[in-house]
Amino acid sequence: MLASMSRGNGEGRAGRAAPPRGHARSRDRSGEQILDGLGELFTHLRTHFERVVQPYDLPGPCAKALRLIDGSISMKELGSRIHCDASFVTAIADTLEQRGLAVREIDPDDRRIKRLVLTPKGDELRGHLGHELFNDVPGIRHLDAAERASLLALLHKMVAREKAGTPDD
Repeated sequence: MLASMSRGNGEGRAGRAAPPRGHARSRDRSGEQILDGLGELFTHLRTHFERVVQPYDLPGPCAKALRLIDGSISMKELGSRIHCDASFVTAIADTLEQRGLAVREIDPDDRRIKRLVLTPKGDELRGHLGHELFNDVPGIRHLDAAERASLLALLHKMVAREKAGTPDD
C-alpha cells in the first residue's frame, strides 16, 4: 500500500480516493474564515451585552424587547422583531410589567391588539441601556466612519439578498 500511495495513484488511506492534487490548497476558504470570524465576534458581542444588562438584573430577551419598544409596539410585532412566539412575548411582557418598565394597553383602533408601552422608568432604562450597549460595541469601536459605513452597507446587502433569495454575484 505504501508503494501505491507514493506513486500518486489517487488512493489515500483505507482505499478512499484522495482529493486531486492541489485541491486543498486552491479551495476558497473565505466562507469558512468569515464564519469563524463572525463566530468569534458574536462571542464578544454576547459577552458585552450580558455585561451591560447584568447590573440591571434584566434577562437578555427583556433587554432586547426594551430596546425595541419606541413609544409603543404591538405584542405581535415585538414577537416578529425578536423572532419568538406569542407565549414567549407574553412572558417578556409579564417581566417588564412586574418590574414597572412597561404596561400593556389595548390598541384604540383594534381592541383585539395589545400593545406594550414603556413607563417613565422603562424609558429611562431604555436610554441607559442604549447608551451603554451602543457606544462601545466590540468589533465596531475601533472602526472609523468610512469603515462603519462600508460594514453597514455590506450587512444591508447581505440581508436584502437573503430575504429576496437572490443568488450571490
